[in-house]
Amino acid sequence: MNLLETFSVALSALWANKLRSALTMLGLIIGVGSVIAIIAIGRGTQQAVEAELDAMNGGVFQLLATGGWTPEGEQMAQQRSFREEDIALLKEALPEIEVIDPQVGMGVQITFHRETQWDYVRGAGTDTASLLNIQLASGRWFTEEEIRRGDRVMVVSANRLSYLLGEGVDPLGIELMVNGYPFRVIGVIAPNTGMLSQLLGGQGGDFYIPRSYITRATGQNSYYHLTVRVRESADPVAVKDLAVKVMERIYPGTGYEAHIWTDFMNQFNQVLSIVTGVMAAIAGISLVVGGVGIMNIMMVSVTERTREIGLRKAIGARRRDILMQFLVEALTLCLIGGAIGILLAAGPVTVAANYLDAPLSLDLYAVTLALGFSAAVGLIFGVYPAVKAARMDPIEALRYE
Repeated sequence: MNLLETFSVALSALWANKLRSALTMLGLIIGVGSVIAIIAIGRGTQQAVEAELDAMNGGVFQLLATGGWTPEGEQMAQQRSFREEDIALLKEALPEIEVIDPQVGMGVQITFHRETQWDYVRGAGTDTASLLNIQLASGRWFTEEEIRRGDRVMVVSANRLSYLLGEGVDPLGIELMVNGYPFRVIGVIAPNTGMLSQLLGGQGGDFYIPRSYITRATGQNSYYHLTVRVRESADPVAVKDLAVKVMERIYPGTGYEAHIWTDFMNQFNQVLSIVTGVMAAIAGISLVVGGVGIMNIMMVSVTERTREIGLRKAIGARRRDILMQFLVEALTLCLIGGAIGILLAAGPVTVAANYLDAPLSLDLYAVTLALGFSAAVGLIFGVYPAVKAARMDPIEALRYE
């Protein structure tokens, strides 16, 4: 009997016991569906976050003045903040750098009518919006003149002002009191609906005012944090490493760090892989349970068809024919269960894609993995019943009642 005939016999045997076959496949369906849904969501999340980080921070890195400490609490390097001459030195030493934007801020009290809240405002330059991927829903960004003079103008996120203004109120043009001084809102930041923003609970933006106003109000003339963008032809990873070396060479004994989005992505991938693996392993327990159920039902099937096995051997069936018959039957049972599990996994993946606003889908990798799992379960848990059937003595089998 060839493979096609064996497969046809297996389908007929399963169809003859439809309810029993369906209940047997249930554990496998749940296991495969759970594992594949988890893997698809994990891979989709990883790809979506990577694409968003690439769009947000392509060619941009953060340079920090940090110093350094040993595990015992001893200081290894001094912390020295950046000054304007340091920014000029970096641009001169590294022509691959296109823009350097110092990051400054201060805590303030924001008041509108009788409502007050404490918050944090950030200093902005002309390039801050492009460097931080800030998109405006309405209004405009600061002009060079406003930043140079330190005018009392502000760009805000509408979502952050809902407590002060109420829901649905457009803050554009409204005057807010910041530490007792009036600031006119000239721009409204659009909410960030990307995957990363939703995972971290962010909605894209805070409060921004001209940087020169903050430096004048606080007397701050140095910075601990620089945002740097390199030219398109340059490698940002190489430039960030060179920037640290340049600063530490100019000022021996000081410590600096540089971070780019790929650093975060590597850490995110490690955490996501661990979480996905643990969840998939827990869901995979259903596969083992399903496999035990398949072995059990195949043992029952062998016992029920003992006379059939004896008759087939009596008319010339070989051991390998009997072995193949029951092994294909177990394999068919698992593959059908796996296929149903894949279809069921599409449900949670679709829900997750809509909730996270990400293009999650069951790709070829996930489908192939699901069918591979199913086939492996069928082979592993179907071998013993098939071997038992193949080794039956035909005379004893024919005498079985």
